[in-house]
Amino acid sequence: MSESEQATRELLVELLGVFYARNWVSGTGGGICGPADGGGLLLAPTGVHKERIRTDEFFTIDPADERVLLKPDDPNLRPSECKAIFALTARERGARSVVHSHALSAVLAGDAAGDADHVAIRDLEMLKGIRGVGNRDTHLLPVIRNTPRESELTDQLAGVLGDPRFADSFAVVVADHGAYIWGHDVWEAKRHTEVYHFLFEAVVARPGRQKERT
Repeated sequence: MSESEQATRELLVELLGVFYARNWVSGTGGGICGPADGGGLLLAPTGVHKERIRTDEFFTIDPADERVLLKPDDPNLRPSECKAIFALTARERGARSVVHSHALSAVLAGDAAGDADHVAIRDLEMLKGIRGVGNRDTHLLPVIRNTPRESELTDQLAGVLGDPRFADSFAVVVADHGAYIWGHDVWEAKRHTEVYHFLFEAVVARPGRQKERT
């Protein structure tokens, strides 16, 4: 393992602890991935307390076909339910890091979409924290429907990633569930995760400001 991958593992563990403290990955929910040596993705295991994950407990997967390339030594660990979604986002958007949040603010922001497939966000300085987005822009946040298993979300997610309306989005909200947020590396994914959670809270706090303008 290279020094670079070891540093990435340590950063992912640190971020899971930070996100746990913010109630974004509590109750064993949520997940994260980051770049591994050789073009793979480091994937946190499923069904475990995310704030207690160690650097040697990540799986390595091939984002091209979702194959598990390397397993941790603990046979009781299983790869994240987010595996297919992380791999799809890597293939379609070049994301090398994705965060899956179970934050209440993400769920409530999804409620604001109603019957629509997105929430329009505007008039917020924090929009500038999203790559390519300005504080005068109207940013469309896609919202998809929840399914019994996370792997079943891929068809809806593929539709979002191929929709030109959402070309500037680095997140998708899953109604009644949470959000997936990504970046070209772990640091951008961290920034986008923090920015989008601020935006989720703003959508909930001032819904009248986020209605579509015609």
